[in-house]
Amino acid sequence: MDRTNMNLNNTGNLVHNEAALRLQEKRNEVAKAMRWPIIGAFFLIIPPIGLGLIFIGYFKLVKAQRGMEELYKDAFVKEPLLNNFENVIYEPEGGLPYQTVKNASLFKMGNRYSSEDYIRAVYAGVDFEVAQIKVMYVDNSDDGHGSETYFDGRIMTFDFPDKLVSSILVYSHKFKHRAVKQKDIKNDRVELEATQFNKDFDVYSQVPHDVFYLFTPHLMERLQSLAGKYESIAMNVVGNRVILAFNEPGNNAFDQKISIGKLDYDAEINKVQSDIDDIKNFITLFLNIKNGREY
Repeated sequence: MDRTNMNLNNTGNLVHNEAALRLQEKRNEVAKAMRWPIIGAFFLIIPPIGLGLIFIGYFKLVKAQRGMEELYKDAFVKEPLLNNFENVIYEPEGGLPYQTVKNASLFKMGNRYSSEDYIRAVYAGVDFEVAQIKVMYVDNSDDGHGSETYFDGRIMTFDFPDKLVSSILVYSHKFKHRAVKQKDIKNDRVELEATQFNKDFDVYSQVPHDVFYLFTPHLMERLQSLAGKYESIAMNVVGNRVILAFNEPGNNAFDQKISIGKLDYDAEINKVQSDIDDIKNFITLFLNIKNGREY
């Protein structure tokens, strides 16, 4: 029995059930806070009273939502991370440095950058980092045309003990705002034997041998599965480092969906565990390729 199951079967159930109850209380607080602005709207015929109720409601709502988010991340994100990985560092307000993401050379960097929900941990001897990233271009000129989002999703970086390949760049066909223009690397495109995979992905490398070594049927299946889960994906493999980018606009994997209804405990746990399993499966897959156990 693994550590996760042991925790859930023993004291884990009590801990998480207590957290679920506290989180439900916070959701109820949010629901109550949302009533204040509605009540205030009815009293706008007397502006001082109506506006006062709206402002009170706003601050109550912000406070309740912040408390709900903090509790959710602590109980439904941090605990599963500790149960699945070693040397876990989880900083909800932290992020990946701008230069780290820029050096990944996966998408254009725009002129607005933000990052949150930073995770650093170890699984099966492999160090990895995960963070939520948002990159935008905002036109501030007088005749500007607003803003455009270049990337909104997650970055994962994995540092394997040994070198995997020289350099391979991969994009799903739906991935926009690529860091490198296709016309500049079209001669480096490598066609694999899997027809559907070639239709779904662009793979570039100056060393085709590395591509055929790394892209086993299981890896291609895994990438196609991820491409079905997210809007678009990209990957850069350089030496012993693998960098994955998942575009999922408006969806932070480790945030609770805004809701004032009854908390679905199992659904929340399964959602977080699904993202954790993606990390574990990906590391295991690459280790198996390196050790010659993937065909």
